[in-house]
Amino acid sequence: MANAAEVNADMLSFWNGAGGNIWVERQAHTDITLQPVTDALLAFAAPQPGERVLDVGCGCGAVTLDMARAVGPEGSVVGIDISGPMLAEGRRRSDAAGIVHVDWRQEDAASAQFGPFDLVVSAFGTMFFGDPVAAFSHIRAATAPGGRLAMVCWAPLGENQWMEVPMDAVRPHIPPRPSGAPNSPGMFAFADPAYAAEVLAAAGWRTPRFEKLSLDLDIAAGRGLAEAVAQSTLIGAVNSWLRPQSDEVKAAATASIRAALAGHAAGDSVPLPCACWLIGSEA
Repeated sequence: MANAAEVNADMLSFWNGAGGNIWVERQAHTDITLQPVTDALLAFAAPQPGERVLDVGCGCGAVTLDMARAVGPEGSVVGIDISGPMLAEGRRRSDAAGIVHVDWRQEDAASAQFGPFDLVVSAFGTMFFGDPVAAFSHIRAATAPGGRLAMVCWAPLGENQWMEVPMDAVRPHIPPRPSGAPNSPGMFAFADPAYAAEVLAAAGWRTPRFEKLSLDLDIAAGRGLAEAVAQSTLIGAVNSWLRPQSDEVKAAATASIRAALAGHAAGDSVPLPCACWLIGSEA
């Protein structure tokens, strides 16, 4: 297993290169698909006017801007991410909306100097820490007494068919994938609530609460089957699997994904089940 420094270096390279750029290109689509999840996180976090908020792994800023609107100009939001391209998109969006009380920072939340915060939020941005206990300890130290943590993380793959269906379609076309170590950094790092609770406790947070969020995600974003196929192949795990493959393999795998998703299409939508954990705690 890679050590924490290697994990962080890989993440930095990916999110500041092709990975970050393609996420910016696909952000409008992704925002539509994930809107039900980000709405649930907003309600779960319950930001209040005047609060100071940190958004960890803010990406292109969908949640950051939701928080900024909720706390109002008397509050403040720091959106922190390691991806320069995604932060640039976040700044563009806040400028276009006339939202000036957001500080966009290209830093690692595990080591940045910031705070104090009344609320720390994250939408799928905390599962990639090379040393999660150290990272959450650092973030807790920057949280005001009684401050809150509210984040959303993926439940197990088997409960997320919007990912599993394309992945299963690709597997016959590529060499066998190695099994990842349980709880290792990645999309499903906190799929096990017992492990997530253990990490937060070791980092000094109070006993967390968990709420299961189960719903269907429209991976086509209402734009038709072709867009669902593009979203499935251009970002996420399937993209990482296909990048090193030949053009012939990519074409065959993409055809298989299209056939698999076609069976779930409903008009211009392709809804598939997803499951997340909403995780809350206090400093």
